[in-house]
Amino acid sequence: MSKVAIAGHGTYGFGSDTNGRSDTEMVLEASMAALESADLSHEEVDSIIYTGQDAYDGSAISDGQRVSAAGGYRKPFMRIQNGGGAAIHQAVSKINSGKADVVSIVAADSVYADPRVLSWTSHEALYHRTMGQNNDQSFGLLATAHQQERGVSDETLAQVAEKNYRAAANNDVAHRQEAYSVEDVLEADRVVGPLTELMLRPNSFGAAVCVLVSESFAEERGNARSWITGTGLATGKYWYRDMSGRLEQPTLQQAASTAFEEADVTIDDVDAAEIAAYSPTLEMTSYEAIGLCAEGESSSLIEDGVTAPDGSFPVNLSGGPLATSPPNAGGIYRAIAASQVIEGDLGDGSAERVLLADNDMHLGEPGRTDAVMVLEGGAA
Repeated sequence: MSKVAIAGHGTYGFGSDTNGRSDTEMVLEASMAALESADLSHEEVDSIIYTGQDAYDGSAISDGQRVSAAGGYRKPFMRIQNGGGAAIHQAVSKINSGKADVVSIVAADSVYADPRVLSWTSHEALYHRTMGQNNDQSFGLLATAHQQERGVSDETLAQVAEKNYRAAANNDVAHRQEAYSVEDVLEADRVVGPLTELMLRPNSFGAAVCVLVSESFAEERGNARSWITGTGLATGKYWYRDMSGRLEQPTLQQAASTAFEEADVTIDDVDAAEIAAYSPTLEMTSYEAIGLCAEGESSSLIEDGVTAPDGSFPVNLSGGPLATSPPNAGGIYRAIAASQVIEGDLGDGSAERVLLADNDMHLGEPGRTDAVMVLEGGAA
């Protein structure tokens, strides 16, 4: 695979007040920032990919309202509904196929709603919606199974959350920027199973835009911030009962394996990761799925501080979804954060290769698409 570069990125909102601005206005602000950081004009963009869902946009065919603001007037425009990682995967494919040299990936969130209700109503209607399970309930059931099958304590779950908030305190873009302690996490309101409010993601608002360019374009313009050298994508079926199988996160395993193979690396060659983990259980089992540790050994990584911001393999230097989780823009923001780790804007600047793992689990865990990318540094 030819390398694809992240040439620019921009955000609006999340940690700061969006001032009541619409999705369209925020897309415009973030797009202008992204293009400026890539040293590009909107005329040079070949194609736009928008990622979002009507349920979170507040209207049908909502992407059509944002085409012009994203710089897509009279240009190819595509919508991807299963997450920012899947949208980036599509953009990489478009560039590698020769259909575009410059692709801007766009997402925004401004509609206030109850994500738990939306997640329930978005389930497949005939067989699964009648069960009445929402996103947080699916995370809570998994966390309970995690504790029962692998002996994980409430304190360990809280330690996962604490190290994410410690990282978020140094990220001006994060929604939750307070460095909550383990005690704060444990004493927060209990939501479902062992999970407290601070073990679950907030509903964040803002916009994120990431500009990808072909290898030849980046070499000509010298505007590569980081390189995407491997990608993997896997979609699972709806399944509700097999907790042991779901704890293994098989679609994440498949996507990571494909990305590693394409980049010709292993997990041992990676320095850090940005992982879309909507609860501590999902972060811990992600360690096992990507090969960072053996099954059931993720607790030791937490206890030894391996994945902490100052650890040997920091995970979520942005603070992760526990700190910032816009339903539409989350995946794009995580890609931006992964690039910022390479660029040295997050962390200590020592990471040369970062794993990005995204999914669309804001609707719940039972049906999911996982997208994994390997990002590397290096001049164009």
